[in-house]
Amino acid sequence: MHDHNNILRILKTAQGQVESVIKMTEADRYCLDISTQISASIALLKKAQKELLSNHLNTCVLESIQTGNPKEKIEEINLLLKKLL
Repeated sequence: MHDHNNILRILKTAQGQVESVIKMTEADRYCLDISTQISASIALLKKAQKELLSNHLNTCVLESIQTGNPKEKIEEINLLLKKLL
């Protein structure tokens, strides 16, 4: 069972930050202040991604190992790592 509540909370916080960045940009706020808020939004998205991947490893991948069929899930992780790195 996937528990995405924490991930959703992080994503909704990031959504609020992005909305704030848009308003700051529309209001022609100081560029470095906007940049700081963009960095904070990116950090939240990365945090959500880490949490999501951790959940995936602890549920889907673990289940595939336990059922004796991990090849597909390991292949998926390899592809993802190639994209991320």
